[in-house]
Amino acid sequence: MRGRQLFKIFRPVLDALAAVLGLLPRAAAEALYSAASHMNGRIGAGLRWVLARRLAASVGSNVFIGPRVEVRGWEEIRLGNNVSIHNACFVDGRGGLSIGNDVSIAHQCSVITFEHEWSDRTVPIRDNPVCYRAVVIADDVWIACGSRVLAGVKIGGRSIVAAGAVVTKDVPDFAIVGGVPARPIGSTQAG
Repeated sequence: MRGRQLFKIFRPVLDALAAVLGLLPRAAAEALYSAASHMNGRIGAGLRWVLARRLAASVGSNVFIGPRVEVRGWEEIRLGNNVSIHNACFVDGRGGLSIGNDVSIAHQCSVITFEHEWSDRTVPIRDNPVCYRAVVIADDVWIACGSRVLAGVKIGGRSIVAAGAVVTKDVPDFAIVGGVPARPIGSTQAG
């Protein structure tokens, strides 16, 4: 049975659990997410969805967050419907992160909404200020394994980011991008 069917069947139970866990203080919910992030299987996936609803700005239906997904800045993250973030990803929302509907982020990807400044030469780069910039991932996007999406980027609808790509600039709708840095290598438009 597909995840979407299971989600629909168990949605009332998940909603009830979300109502109960919604009463937890944020720090307790984050600690519980940390523990749940190591759980495999359907129970772990359901618990991570419930906790994401408590922690994120918004979370749609049928959202899968895989094991060992590290999340920072939950309160600035918005997830659409039918989103999957697979195993061992790093997702940072502190600068603002919006992920549309029907988005798949494969295993070991990073989505980063911050970067270090380096303009003050009197201090080491690591001690320069951190700059936050939002990332927007539109509907119907596939981000293949091992990719990196950097701060301030918008990925257009029905686009594909090839495995191992590093996205440093906006990706237009219907684009396939790959490489380091990512550049157009194809199109998802018919014809």
